[in-house]
Amino acid sequence: MNSYRVFRTLGAAGVPLSFSVLAHASYITPIVAELPEYAGAVPRPGLTLYGVVDLALNYQNAGGKSVISLQSGGRSTSRFGLMGKEDLGGGLAAEFSLENGFNADSGALGANGVIFNRQAWVGLASPAFGQLRLGNQDNVGYPVYLDPFGQVGTNSIYTSLGYAVVQTPTGSGFNADLGPGATQVAARVANAVSWNSPRVAGFNLKLLHAFSNSASAPSRTNNDGAMLTWARGPAALFGTYNRVWSAPVVLAPGQTATSVRNDLYSVGGLYDSGSWVLMGGFTQNAPHRAEAGIARNYTIGGIFPFGRHVLRASLLYRDTSGVRDRSGELAKDAGFGGMFGYDYLLSKRTSLYGRAGFIRNFGISTVPFNGNSLPTMEGSTVPRTGVSPITVSLGMAHAF
Repeated sequence: MNSYRVFRTLGAAGVPLSFSVLAHASYITPIVAELPEYAGAVPRPGLTLYGVVDLALNYQNAGGKSVISLQSGGRSTSRFGLMGKEDLGGGLAAEFSLENGFNADSGALGANGVIFNRQAWVGLASPAFGQLRLGNQDNVGYPVYLDPFGQVGTNSIYTSLGYAVVQTPTGSGFNADLGPGATQVAARVANAVSWNSPRVAGFNLKLLHAFSNSASAPSRTNNDGAMLTWARGPAALFGTYNRVWSAPVVLAPGQTATSVRNDLYSVGGLYDSGSWVLMGGFTQNAPHRAEAGIARNYTIGGIFPFGRHVLRASLLYRDTSGVRDRSGELAKDAGFGGMFGYDYLLSKRTSLYGRAGFIRNFGISTVPFNGNSLPTMEGSTVPRTGVSPITVSLGMAHAF
């Protein structure tokens, strides 16, 4: 795969690749390594400004409830960022990154009151000891490059069904069907310290610890994580483990609110033939409580470029065990979803795209898609079961 095709296939797709993670994978080329938002290391001394502006016309339908809107980030999150690097001598460098996500349809911040919600860290890097970073940074969970759609917040079946923002009568929450205290690995982890090792014999290790930053919090830790990867030639494999503590929650009447530990595991890999890329993985989310349910996700996907055209597809099945319905009885709770996409590349930085996806909820599953809430039972806030939401987008994205 030549470097131009690589850029168009993954770089222009908004898939934030980690150069340090996949240093030996065949689609990591110098042109991708030079793009700061896709590279694991700050690319060059001095200051680098970069970003993406992405807007799409979006149609959604959930159980007969439909909406047409102008949506930001249909292919890649609209954002801008600054990266800086200073050579300190002897191979040592000081680095920083500040990245903001915004809604291009309105100009509003992606997170209310937070300017640099996507990245805000400072660190040191060296070929000898790796990278040390302090601040708000990417997690060490399921790698974003294993989703053909880059785990974008809108048109990604992994973001919607894999992260499982489950709708309940009192609101929505990550894996809320697994019981009180269920949560998820945050896409970006605040108050974090991470270390990314040099690659040795194809192996790379990344460790992360995130503080709660509160003396009164039930847990002094928000997230402990580790990711081990191996990459050689066209293939890459990975495994991750995260311990994530939930916000304080009351588990039983009369008890003091406490944080619940969640254990999250993932394994997977990809293969790049030079003409196509296939990827797949497995994740398991298990709140550390005997009464809690467990969620398991199985996903496969692919990217197929030809000329100026790129096809993408991903499928995901979410299954659970130990989940109970509103009466306390064990119940079936599963979902299956798919996402399909097409990009037409006008240039190295500008593309037109289409996206279409669906989620089929089985049993008591109530996972919405693309932020469009499921309809509720008449006269109540209880979401209807058996609803299959769909989403379709046509848009344009420009990277700078």
